Amino acid sequence: MRKSLTSILLVFVMLSNAWAGSVEIQPPGGNWNKVQSLPARADITVELKRGGTISGEFVRLTEDSILLQEDGTERTYLKDLVARVQWMRPGSKAKVAGIAGGILFGIGFGLGYASAATIADQNSMPAGERAQVGAVMGAVFGGAAAAISLAHHPSPRSELVYRAR
Repeated sequence: MRKSLTSILLVFVMLSNAWAGSVEIQPPGGNWNKVQSLPARADITVELKRGGTISGEFVRLTEDSILLQEDGTERTYLKDLVARVQWMRPGSKAKVAGIAGGILFGIGFGLGYASAATIADQNSMPAGERAQVGAVMGAVFGGAAAAISLAHHPSPRSELVYRAR
């Protein structure tokens, strides 16, 4: 019973870590210089104070304006008119593969450990041998999940870069 609870706790910890990595922390208001750290030609969305949004590629930032390229045309927007700047950050294949592999390793380990005695037809199988079977099943499940995840192209996520005060 105690080992089953440990396996369930392990899965819960992995799931909570995956969720915690997806929480967006907003930057403090008025940090205009943070926009300068964007990579050239980054896909961004500018939300204007008077309403409306503009999507384009980041070109450059000045002290009082931002320059975007929209549909092949460069346009400048004054800082005083900008409410928010968001970056459509590319998704990370390694992060997705790590999370999926870790979660399914935990599930596979729990299933392998719990079913090891039945699979081997030994009711008195030592805990060490059961853990070995669990580790093998966890590695198979986790490796398969990681491989499948690496083949998947993760969707971009929006990151708030600037917010007017």
